[in-house]
Amino acid sequence: MKPEVVAKFQPLFHPKSVAFIGASNKPDKWGSIILANLINGGFNGPIYPVNPGETDIQGLKSYPKIADVPNNPDLAVIVVPPPSVPQVIDECVNKGVRAGVVITAGFAEVGDAGQDLQLEMVNRARAGGMILVGPNCNGIMCPPANLHAAMPPIFPPPGKVAVVAQSGNVATSIARRVMKKGLGISCLVSTGNEADLHCEDFFQYLAEDPETKVILSYIEGFRDGKRFFEITREVTKKKPVIMLKAGSTGAGARAAKSHTAALSGSDSSFDGARRQAGIIRAKNIDDLNNIGLGFIRQPLPRGRQVSIVTAGGGWGVLAADACAEAGLEVLTLPEKTIAELDAFMPAWWSRGNPVDLVAGLRPDHLWKALECVLRCSEIHGVILLGIMAALPLRPLPTSTNPQEIEKAIQEILRGMRDAFQKLLGMAYRYQKPVIVASEFPNTAVDIESQMAGMLGTIGGVCYLRPEDTAMVMASLADYAEYLRFGALEDGADHNPPNKRPKKLSDSKKHI
Repeated sequence: MKPEVVAKFQPLFHPKSVAFIGASNKPDKWGSIILANLINGGFNGPIYPVNPGETDIQGLKSYPKIADVPNNPDLAVIVVPPPSVPQVIDECVNKGVRAGVVITAGFAEVGDAGQDLQLEMVNRARAGGMILVGPNCNGIMCPPANLHAAMPPIFPPPGKVAVVAQSGNVATSIARRVMKKGLGISCLVSTGNEADLHCEDFFQYLAEDPETKVILSYIEGFRDGKRFFEITREVTKKKPVIMLKAGSTGAGARAAKSHTAALSGSDSSFDGARRQAGIIRAKNIDDLNNIGLGFIRQPLPRGRQVSIVTAGGGWGVLAADACAEAGLEVLTLPEKTIAELDAFMPAWWSRGNPVDLVAGLRPDHLWKALECVLRCSEIHGVILLGIMAALPLRPLPTSTNPQEIEKAIQEILRGMRDAFQKLLGMAYRYQKPVIVASEFPNTAVDIESQMAGMLGTIGGVCYLRPEDTAMVMASLADYAEYLRFGALEDGADHNPPNKRPKKLSDSKKHI
């Protein structure tokens, strides 16, 4: 634990009171929308709207300037025109405010004049000992503190996933996907132009945050690549960092420059450095979430050898291909394990890996098969395709009575919850990840969203594609190797431990 890091960020994420400078009653203004979210999010401390033209804003007493606010607020949310921001920072410093979120855009992302204004703002804040998020951001959230000082009207429950993104709308997209899986957020930061605090500063704090288990991040570029990777390398020794890096093409790099004034740098250099720093890279937002949620309840594998247990042969083939492409080994099962499976499987089963249950689709076959492969010392993780095989398979009632249909759906959901509790218990007992993908075999009712929300309450995740399970399993294996050897290997081109990647300093030269 680094108490100085925790103390630095305490007024930002756990403020006792908040001053809102630029608050508004006009519903189309950001100063109105974000203030409403702060109020509706249930913040427990005093909120002080500041606007010289209003006496009452959204039911709260308003003050002409920050100096008139009673007490000394810990946090200031700032939504005023760009030329006014440096003066507002001075006023906050004089009031004893220790943290600020500058929502306002129109700084470095618009050119040299904006860059000069941004530098002036930062110099005044640092001289006064005040930390800043932004500018050009859509805010922050800390659900454990009921702090929702952000633009989107979403209110994630507290959870184990932290989101740090240079784009506000990408941060919101990530959070929504986490919520749809029934899980919550420990902290969300839209970092914007990163004039003062950079992504790595938030990583450093989240490494000490007991509420956070995994960090999901969207990056467009770096203010100081060397510092970023050196700090992140220390963070990943404590918690996984899953990252979506944009700006890998010329078009994307130009867009990043005009969006947050970010310099993307060489994508190949980034890949080399991020492996040294232990960062797991995702290809898109869905992969970012899928990988991140795999770290919530699953143990890390001790190697890359996997078994696939499938209720359908085709999904097993797809998963086998995806495993090979991700650098996992679909192990040829030892004769002892084959013999154990022979004891209860039909005589015509495939006698291989994937273990195909389709010919004998019984719940006890699935559980027995899982136990067999999990007991196998050569297997480091299991992919299960088809959770419905673990349940008594009864069709939904043909009745059009919605109560009867809903009763049947709830029975299925309870069965799924019990099955996942058992799966997570097996993963914990054998200390081997069990990654699941499944579909519900009835297209008349969309049960996947209900299932996802229900499973999230126990930390379970059911993926929708066999390829997703391979990606998640490989990411868990990659991170486990990083913790053992100090660097990530290059995916499917997995090298033995004695063939280490090049030094971090070499990978960072052109970032």
